[in-house]
Amino acid sequence: MKNVVVALTGAGISKSAGIPTFQDIPGITDKLSVNYKKSNPKDFETVMNSLKANCSDKSPTPAHLELAKYKVPIITMNIDGLHQAAGSEYVLEIHGNVNKDNVVLYGEQIHFAEESVKLLYKCGDFCRDNVIVGNFLIVGSSMQTQFANYLAGMAEYYANLNVESINENADIEVPKFLETIDLEMQEMFYKIVMNEVDGE
Repeated sequence: MKNVVVALTGAGISKSAGIPTFQDIPGITDKLSVNYKKSNPKDFETVMNSLKANCSDKSPTPAHLELAKYKVPIITMNIDGLHQAAGSEYVLEIHGNVNKDNVVLYGEQIHFAEESVKLLYKCGDFCRDNVIVGNFLIVGSSMQTQFANYLAGMAEYYANLNVESINENADIEVPKFLETIDLEMQEMFYKIVMNEVDGE
C-alpha cells in the first residue's frame, strides 16, 4: 500500500560518507558534557575541532539524497549537516550542528523537542484524513537515546504511524523503502509542513 513518510535519522546513515559514529570513537561521549566543557575547556575545544574535521568535506550518502528527493521531513540526531547538503529543506537537528557551533551537550536540553512531536501528529492526522498509511522511518539509529525511544512510542501509539527501522545497508534499503511512497500525497504533506514553517 502506498504511504507517507517522516524520518528519524541517526549516525548510521552517515557512516558510509566516512563520518565515524560515536561508538567508533572511544570515550567521546564522556567529553561531550556540560561538566567536561567547564572543567576541561581546552580539551573540549580540541574534541569539537576533531568533530568538525570528521564532518568537513563529506558528501551526502545515497540514503540522504533519496530522503531529499522524496521530500521526507527529517528529524535527525546527527550534527553533520548532510541532510541539508542533500537538499532536504525540513530538517529538525535535535542535537544541533557542529558547523553552527550549537551542538547539544549531555546535560543540556535537545533542540526542537516540541516540533518533533508535532510533526508526528501532523503526519498522523494527514494520513487519517486522507485514508493513507503513515510511516515513521528510523534510519541508522541504535535507539540508545531516551528521546529517540520516546519519539518511536509517540509515533506508534499516539500518532498511529507504522514504525519501520533500517539499520543495515541504508544506501540500498532506504531507496527501496521509499519506492512505496505516494508521491502526490507526500508532496502535499511536505508543502503543508513547509508552509507552516514559512508562516512562523
